[in-house]
Amino acid sequence: MQYGNPSFAGRSNLANNFTIDGALFNNAFGLQGTIGSQTNSQPINMDAFEEISVNIAPYDVRQNGFTGAAINAVTRSGTNEVQGSLNYYFRNQNLVNKYNSAGLRAPVNNFSLKGYGFTVGGPIIKNKLFFFASGELERRTDPGTNFIASRGGNTGPNVSTVSAEKLDDLANYLKSIGYNPGSYQDYPLDTRSDKFSVKLDYNIDQKNTLSAKYFYFRSYRDILPSNSGAPKNNRQPSNLGLPFSSAGYGINNNMDNVNLELRTRISSKYSNSLTVGYNVMNDFRESKGGQPFPLVDIMNPDGSSMTAFGYEPFTAFNSLKTKVFQATNNFNIYAGKHEITLGANFENYKTTNGFAPNYYGAYTFASLDDFYNSAKNNVSNATKYQIQYSVLPDGSFPYAEISARMFGLYAQDAYAVNEHFKLTAGLRADLTNISSPNDLKNDNVTKLNFDQGEKIDVSKYPKSAILWSPRIGFNWNVNGTNQTQVRGGSGIFTGRPPLVWISNQAGNNGVMFGSESINNPTNRPFTPDVDAYRNVNHQTAANNSSYNLAVTDNNFKFMQLWRTNLAVDQKLPGGVIGTFEAMYSKDINSVYFRNVNLNTTDGKALAGADNRMRYTTPRIYGAAQPTPENPNISDAIVMSNTSKGYSYTLTGTLSKEFKGGFFANIGYTYTDSRSVNDGGSIAQSMWRDRYVSGNPNSADLSYSTYLVKNRFIANFSYRKEYLDHLGTTFSLFYQLQDGPRYSYTYGGDLNNDGLSGNDLIYIPNSKAEIALVGDNAQDTRTADQLWSQLNGYINQDNYLNAHRGQYAKRNALVGKMIGTLDIRIAQDVFLNTSGKKHQLQITFDVFNFGNMINKSWGVAQFANKANGILNYKGSNAQGQPTFSFPYLDATNQIPLTNTFSNSVDETSRWRIQLGVRYRFNQ
Repeated sequence: MQYGNPSFAGRSNLANNFTIDGALFNNAFGLQGTIGSQTNSQPINMDAFEEISVNIAPYDVRQNGFTGAAINAVTRSGTNEVQGSLNYYFRNQNLVNKYNSAGLRAPVNNFSLKGYGFTVGGPIIKNKLFFFASGELERRTDPGTNFIASRGGNTGPNVSTVSAEKLDDLANYLKSIGYNPGSYQDYPLDTRSDKFSVKLDYNIDQKNTLSAKYFYFRSYRDILPSNSGAPKNNRQPSNLGLPFSSAGYGINNNMDNVNLELRTRISSKYSNSLTVGYNVMNDFRESKGGQPFPLVDIMNPDGSSMTAFGYEPFTAFNSLKTKVFQATNNFNIYAGKHEITLGANFENYKTTNGFAPNYYGAYTFASLDDFYNSAKNNVSNATKYQIQYSVLPDGSFPYAEISARMFGLYAQDAYAVNEHFKLTAGLRADLTNISSPNDLKNDNVTKLNFDQGEKIDVSKYPKSAILWSPRIGFNWNVNGTNQTQVRGGSGIFTGRPPLVWISNQAGNNGVMFGSESINNPTNRPFTPDVDAYRNVNHQTAANNSSYNLAVTDNNFKFMQLWRTNLAVDQKLPGGVIGTFEAMYSKDINSVYFRNVNLNTTDGKALAGADNRMRYTTPRIYGAAQPTPENPNISDAIVMSNTSKGYSYTLTGTLSKEFKGGFFANIGYTYTDSRSVNDGGSIAQSMWRDRYVSGNPNSADLSYSTYLVKNRFIANFSYRKEYLDHLGTTFSLFYQLQDGPRYSYTYGGDLNNDGLSGNDLIYIPNSKAEIALVGDNAQDTRTADQLWSQLNGYINQDNYLNAHRGQYAKRNALVGKMIGTLDIRIAQDVFLNTSGKKHQLQITFDVFNFGNMINKSWGVAQFANKANGILNYKGSNAQGQPTFSFPYLDATNQIPLTNTFSNSVDETSRWRIQLGVRYRFNQ
């Protein structure tokens, strides 16, 4: 796994629980899975840790807050000896393969990675008070994109189809009206992080020890514009388009964390552990374009993104402050064969979030000419216009505030039945409570009827609930010889929903924001003035009739699942240790999202093989005017529970430690995971991005976005010390696993639910099952030619060809397996002085070493056009929907013939990192 996206058992990384020495260390708001992952940074120097453990099925009821994995790091402590280290590492473009997978010279753009770190620990008062400190600075500069615009007939896998001349002319025009869009190629993305930690250990007396820890973290990262809401769900650089750098943003992730742990040995029969912690996280964005300016998306003829510029749509006033207080107390009783734990924990979360998509307005234009016509001639010809605005009395920007509390009580008995069999049984109860200081009452909404007469109240959060988590586990040393060990258990695990999901209600309720989302607007010509169309109807919270809603079902419960596992550890001949483990998880309370402003009973089946429902209600996106019964609410998303998800994994490993310093380990994991929703950050996008072939409000299962069905790993290491002062360590890590998952969807809005690009395609058996037309006036292919090209594409795609006559499944297209081989050589020079060891170590890492041996090894692939593989164009005289099969390159009329293309980025090439480390008094 990579830091920032650790996914286990096919579940979202948001389902994990991180702890440091048992104290919470989570990204509680849940925009990403870990603290600092938005900046691609680790919040703590890894050298500060003694060990890291990952438990997916721990049956100890003290561990809670996860339905994925419990990840705990144990920090290092100082001793009576002063010890420490200094380290430095670097990597740049000169240490990366300059040739691509086709064997063509194509150096990556300039980049640089440098890291500096230290550790130091020792006594303040010998045998009494100790300290350990660590820190790290990291600076990285990456190319914004390896794609370049088409210019003068240049060719290659990194040449986009968009014309450099057109982008240059566009940049000059924007500068003439007072806006600098930045660059569309050859621009840098900066990342930086500073982290420091200190730990004090105090032996108060023979019975009491106190540990105090402080963690400091500041980080920043430049990021390309979000793909959310973009044409065909892609606004970033690609072979089809290049955004300007102004459309990007910078993200800051900052944190201060302090926690105290008091351990008390009361007697030989009783002990107690108390942990108290406080964490403050401050995350905020900065626009790379500087001044406020509307976001503009310009499309290619096939509906994909040609370019984008302006204020990134989710960046205006985007900030988040999270405060977390925690306290946990465990009282242990040692009674013969029983170790009884009685415990309680309390968690209190407070968040203040600023978030308003499209606050400075967002336009989508079908072509560059349409944009010029609108901007220069005051013509309203955008395909879509969106804006969100404040309806507070003073017009100030509204911030959403929520508080959540979780109080847990638990009891557990670890019973040593005999010296070979241990049974652990426990019961945990967690009480949850959510509230907000914001006045969310909206009488206009409570009077309305939504889909099938449903009523919603945006002022009500889920009612408090007690969630029970019984668990039982065992460990059996068969025959008492340590040759065979059987372990396993079963129980319920309770997690936490990311607070951002609940915070959506505090910010999307009609009393704080109003919004417009208009398809083909007739009175919204382009203007650089971000306030020109802001609240043009002078709406207030009392009369606001244009907004979106997010609400949590009153009976919503925190996430829960039932998990069972069984494992066998077996000593095999030759000193090999083999492990086989099977695990099954079944959701009890998972989440899914419905848009109750979509009337799912008002529709008509399409004619032809694809006979899904097409909705006709006016109460969806694109409604020109409010209806008498319902205001022009763009959407009303309700977060509810579902129990439909499940996953299972089968894992086998073999390991052996040889004489002479050699170690080997291999393993294989097979996983299957099905889910209804995989998470996100915005209620509307979590509904929108769940691709469907039927009712978009149905809780339909499909493959999890995080599912990696097949994963094989191998790890080998060898160390040799020689000549009294030298030592060499060689290590190798190999990983072979499935590629990312994609969904085949139509471009356009086939089912008229108001969303483009969320409808899964029907895979035709024959030409008779699909009506094909040209993509535009320049596309002169006949229906026979189009079918020949489409049929050829389906034939070469293993998934499509095997599922003709069916609807494509969400996340069913799997990227080709990729194998990567990493090696490390560490050369040590050490000297023993007065019984102390001083060591200088030089490290040589080669990532994707296989690519150094063969240019086609270790090359990742991406789907050429899964989203928008077919474009919905309308209906023919028989009422059958018509579709186009767009070119891969419309400019040069190159048809789409292959599912995947090779990646040209840095990760698909071998790359070297050099480092040096000095350790003293080891």
